[in-house]
Amino acid sequence: MTTALTGKSVTFSYGGLAGAAQITQADISESATSNTIQTLGGSVAISQGSESEITCSFLYDGEQSAGFYEALKGAFDAATSGALVIVAGVTSGWDGDALVTALSVAMPADDAMTCDATFTVSGALTFASPLVP
Repeated sequence: MTTALTGKSVTFSYGGLAGAAQITQADISESATSNTIQTLGGSVAISQGSESEITCSFLYDGEQSAGFYEALKGAFDAATSGALVIVAGVTSGWDGDALVTALSVAMPADDAMTCDATFTVSGALTFASPLVP
């Protein structure tokens, strides 16, 4: 039997700081590149590696000391990577060493402030199902 998970059951942390309660949307996109080389016997595709891009939207918590936005902003400004861990329910998870490659804040006049962050993982984003704590 398949269990459907909702996005609100996802825990999202970066550098050990959880942003679970304020995540409103998250997406994981993985891609691989290859280079085709022509040989005398035909062509050969050579893998150039993989890259994962993770985007998330979350409620702004910048007014809180040591909040999720502050941690991401510090990593973005310093161009340092951190441990990204995403846990969906109690059965699945992804993790990898990620760099914050984009960060933005939206300030609508009549709604909650939100942020968008993009993380890039060079190489494989590790997937585990079931996730072992």
